[in-house]
Order: sequence, then structure tokens, then C-alpha cells
Amino acid sequence: MTDHTHGAAAAGPAGVGVVRARGELDWEDAQDFVQRLTDALDRPPRLLVVDFAEVTFADSSVLHGLLDAHRRMAEAGGRLVLAGPLREPVRRLLDLASATGYLHIAADADAALRPPRSPRE
Repeated sequence: MTDHTHGAAAAGPAGVGVVRARGELDWEDAQDFVQRLTDALDRPPRLLVVDFAEVTFADSSVLHGLLDAHRRMAEAGGRLVLAGPLREPVRRLLDLASATGYLHIAADADAALRPPRSPRE
């Protein structure tokens, strides 16, 4: 049985939001995930970490939600970081959509909290 629960937490340093997801994020589950991203952006943090370490699958509706949240964070002067490690099906989706050059991706949630060393990190 796949766990489709998603959580949003404000835990972490001030100005940092965290959205965690796990399991398979198909079209049906994407609706809940995208709503949690939207909720986190109501009062945009300076940094939004989207923890995908336990996501085993994501479809294009999830990718659309991530890209939209990334754009909204950038417009608000913040930064969205997708934290891994990313599993192969998720990495493949990002690669096929050429999103790895657009999204900020960190090896894990701890790395996502560190300041970037270059503009594309």
C-alpha cells in the first residue's frame, strides 16, 4: 500500500517553509499536493523546501505544480528548492521536461537549507 499523505510544516529556521510528500503522486494525489504548495505560498517564505525524498513517482500535473510554485516564489523574491534524493521515476520526469535546469535541486533537505554557492544551485 502506498502512503499518499502529504504534510506542510513551518518547522525550521524563520522564513523557511517545508512541504513534504511521499508515495506515488499521480493525477489524483497531485491535487492535494498542489493545494499544499498553494497554501505554503499564501504568505511566501523566503525559502520553500519541497522534500521529495520519499516520492516514488510523480506525473506531469505534479511537475506543473512545482514549476508554478517555483515561478511564484521567484516573483515574490524567494526561492523554491526541491530536496531529494530523487528516485529514478521522478528524476526521469524532470529530465524529460528539461526541468532540472530550471528548478533548484538539492541532494537532501539539509542541503536545501544551505545558501546556494552559485546562481543555479
